[in-house]
Amino acid sequence: MLFDYHARVLFFLSLALASVVAQTHGVGTLFIFTPGLGACGFANTSAQTVASVSKPVFTGYPGATSNPNKNPICTHRLLIKSGLKNLTVPIVDFFVDTDVNKVGVSLPGFLHFGTEDDGVIPNVTWSVV
Repeated sequence: MLFDYHARVLFFLSLALASVVAQTHGVGTLFIFTPGLGACGFANTSAQTVASVSKPVFTGYPGATSNPNKNPICTHRLLIKSGLKNLTVPIVDFFVDTDVNKVGVSLPGFLHFGTEDDGVIPNVTWSVV
C-alpha cells in the first residue's frame, strides 16, 4: 500500500516537472516581425535583422523573471532553417500569439527565406541557441 502511494506521488511529480520544461525548438511558421522597443529592452529598427518568439516560449525560458528585460533568452539567438537556408539572429521580443511553433523575423531576415509577398514561410525549424 505504501509503495502504491509513493508510486503515485512520483508519477504526478514527473508530470509537473514535464510541464515546466521550456520549449527551445520547434517546427512551425515564420512570419514578418516589425521590431521596435522590444521586451528585451532594446530599441530595434526594421533595417536590423532580429527575431521574436511566442510569449509562452519567452516567459517559459529558464531563468525568466517578471522583468522581461532580464530574461536570459535575450542573450540568445534564434536559429531558423528552411530547406537549405538558415539564419541565426538575436531574440529581442515576444509576440502575444500562444502558438509556440510560430517565430517572427524582421524583413531583412525574412527575405533570406522568401519574398515579402509570401507573408509567411511554413515548415521552418527553429531553435534557441
